[in-house]
Amino acid sequence: MSDKLALPTRPPAVLILGGTTTIARALCLYLLDPKTPRASFVRLADRYSVSPPTTYLDRPFLSLLNDPSSSLEYKQINLGNVERHDEVFTPPKNWKEKELELGEGREGFDVVFDLTGDTSFDKPELIQITHTYQLALSLATTASTLPSSLKPRAYIRLTFPFYEMKSLPSSSSAGHTESAELKPDGIRGKWWHETLRGIGRLEGLNFGVIRCGAWYGRGTWDGETLPRVVVGHVYQYLKEEMKFLYNSDLRVNTIHSLDVSQALHLLSLYLLSTPRETVLSQSASPIGFSFPSSSSSSSSTFSLTKHKRSASSSETWKTISTVVPEKGKVAIPLFNIVDEGDSTQGSLAKAVAEVWGIKFGFLNNTMATLVQQFAKTDFAEMVEDVNEMHVQAWSDMLSKSNPPIDSSPITPFLDEHAFRKMAICFDGSKAKKILGFKPAYSKVEVDELKRIVHDFQDDRLWPKLA
Repeated sequence: MSDKLALPTRPPAVLILGGTTTIARALCLYLLDPKTPRASFVRLADRYSVSPPTTYLDRPFLSLLNDPSSSLEYKQINLGNVERHDEVFTPPKNWKEKELELGEGREGFDVVFDLTGDTSFDKPELIQITHTYQLALSLATTASTLPSSLKPRAYIRLTFPFYEMKSLPSSSSAGHTESAELKPDGIRGKWWHETLRGIGRLEGLNFGVIRCGAWYGRGTWDGETLPRVVVGHVYQYLKEEMKFLYNSDLRVNTIHSLDVSQALHLLSLYLLSTPRETVLSQSASPIGFSFPSSSSSSSSTFSLTKHKRSASSSETWKTISTVVPEKGKVAIPLFNIVDEGDSTQGSLAKAVAEVWGIKFGFLNNTMATLVQQFAKTDFAEMVEDVNEMHVQAWSDMLSKSNPPIDSSPITPFLDEHAFRKMAICFDGSKAKKILGFKPAYSKVEVDELKRIVHDFQDDRLWPKLA
């Protein structure tokens, strides 16, 4: 725990919006840790059913949820239904036959963590608009207009590294700061970015944002890290060397889900204990407009066809009345969160290779150039061939597992975006300085990756081969 921020006299009542398949389960466990409880009550509101489950729920989370003495409530609800927002933002008066203790004059949640949004790169733009931008903006709008007794005292959004950024040399740069003008990556990046601009313009909301690096953790398989572990297991099964297309020093800064949870909590303490004017003067960063004012070609490494219009030049945003105009100035408290390992493609490849006891390497410059030239003419075909090999091997591994696994949400399938040369290179010094953030997982450890795999194997989602 940071010694920079004062703890509230009463642990806050917390509302978590969405994120059941990403960070929300880890955040619930962090906030309601029996050794160090950081919340008096937590409601997780999301669309999934937990009984019976319609998505994967890890055993520690289920144990917490089903504990008779637990202060965790799961509320299955369609967060996109604005008519039910008041219900979402109003905590129960009684919980497990006891009156819920709120602060004097308070009837609502103290802290709201917005973890909503679609993290898939290849979803249609309409999905990103409705499931990410409009959903988050409607929830924040409701929160901003609640009566003072119900209005959250801190409202925090988690966002991901969906940006194009250079892999700055680690010898000369800590990475891109919060004020760096980074270009959102593709349709997904643009609408996640515009979500921050939209919420940042709302009046009456004590708003802040955590922007994390390549996250990983127990019970989660999304992101940039765990897919590498899955593919590593495939290459162990195939008895082949795992080859990477790009150079080993490509920076891919990482962060454990427990430390993302820590950062979210620390930001809530900061917002609760610091005057808004001070928060803005200390930590506000400009959030620029993500859509070009005039048509321009995509700067992406590859395009699917020569004739299909690039997604980056879409002008759909012009039909969305809530988009903050290009000249609209938005500055919000924003904190980059990465661990201290300064992970690179090489260090991650080495860790994955150690997990599975396999060899790894990188294509030499000549071969990499040839592959990229081929990819520019028929990238989709190259990706399809690689995925066919990976998925077929994984299917065989599931059937040969002891015992066999009928189906699993974990897959070695990689969308086209995963084959691009994408750096994640953030300077996390501001969070350390202002929030007192110090990662519990300072770098990606082989033993932790093995524990993540073993947890999935115990839940019969990851093949266990003789």
